[in-house]
Amino acid sequence: MGVLATDSPRRRQIALGVAVVLGFAGTLTANVPLVAWALGVGAMAGAATVWARMAWREVEVSVRFRPRRAFIGEPVEVHVHLENRKRFPLPLVRLGVWLPEGLAPAGQGGPSTIRGFRRRLKLPGKAEIDLRFPVEPEHRGEYRLRLVEMEVSDPFGLAPVYREITPPEQLLVMPEPRIGIPVEVRRRLPFGAPAPSLRMYEQPERFAGVRPYEPGDPLNRIHWKATAHAGALHTRLFEPTRTADVFLVLDLAVGEPFWDSVYPEIAEDTIGWASFLARQALTSGWRVGLVANTHLSEGRGALRVPPSTAHGHEAALFAALARMPNEPTSDLAPVLRDLGRGLGRNATAAVIAPRAGPWLTEEIEVLRRRGVEVVQLSPVEARLAEASR
Repeated sequence: MGVLATDSPRRRQIALGVAVVLGFAGTLTANVPLVAWALGVGAMAGAATVWARMAWREVEVSVRFRPRRAFIGEPVEVHVHLENRKRFPLPLVRLGVWLPEGLAPAGQGGPSTIRGFRRRLKLPGKAEIDLRFPVEPEHRGEYRLRLVEMEVSDPFGLAPVYREITPPEQLLVMPEPRIGIPVEVRRRLPFGAPAPSLRMYEQPERFAGVRPYEPGDPLNRIHWKATAHAGALHTRLFEPTRTADVFLVLDLAVGEPFWDSVYPEIAEDTIGWASFLARQALTSGWRVGLVANTHLSEGRGALRVPPSTAHGHEAALFAALARMPNEPTSDLAPVLRDLGRGLGRNATAAVIAPRAGPWLTEEIEVLRRRGVEVVQLSPVEARLAEASR
């Protein structure tokens, strides 16, 4: 919280000093009007000093987003809670809520002077007030209020005391598809099909032991330490699960090479489709992972969120979709090749690529030959099909 005083103590001290000097001069010259004027200035300066010390005492201000996470189009409110715990009332309170770029006042809108809201109210002693300001998220992303300014003044507005509050809480706006997903595309998705829930899979993060190697076991399941100790090949075992994995593989470029295929608006369509697919898969009981040819931090490589059933995984998944840049940092083909090395037959890869290049198409075919189910989707093709109708 930052505090900035506009009614400065130095100004009040100057006013008191002027009042003392003029009062002394008026007394020496027997000038009654001058003495009365000096008494008036001194009284006002003294009252302002007392007011400045008491105004913010036992006054609490809290600012919250409700809810803290929302999809584009869902209602969001800024909650401002004011509480005056002292008996002395606050006769005049001016409140201003400044919204960042990407958030707009909902309903009738705010004042034209600021991007946000202004309110003028009175706060009695031992009282509290809750204010709710509806806002509309315009874009996905992470938002903080620019500023909440509050001015407490006497009834005549002679000694206003000003504060600036920077709320630490953030609003996470998650993406929604900007173009509809056609029915023929949804029919190709495995989400909701009864077959995955009837089969048993292995959960790679839960090690269950080893057993002797059998013909047909994949090489990436061999436990090399146990093999060296026993002198014979041994295979790792994992705990069984009925939940299948799906990886959402996002190509934020429109073709290859990526540096010549950067279209942020089309990338936003890709991210919106991924958000829709993630919700569908989670509702159907799938474990959802995310891979994209971009990064949140420079030098960290491709963005990856592994599938999991751990608490907080869903929040981390949608937070990555909300925060990721809309520009690629590499081609998707090498990212998909690295991902494919650890995929088993219980995994499905949903590749969302506006326009798959030859390198990416080859890697998709390699995964299919290995037995991995790959579903390829294109927002660009869906948009063109919709426009041609």
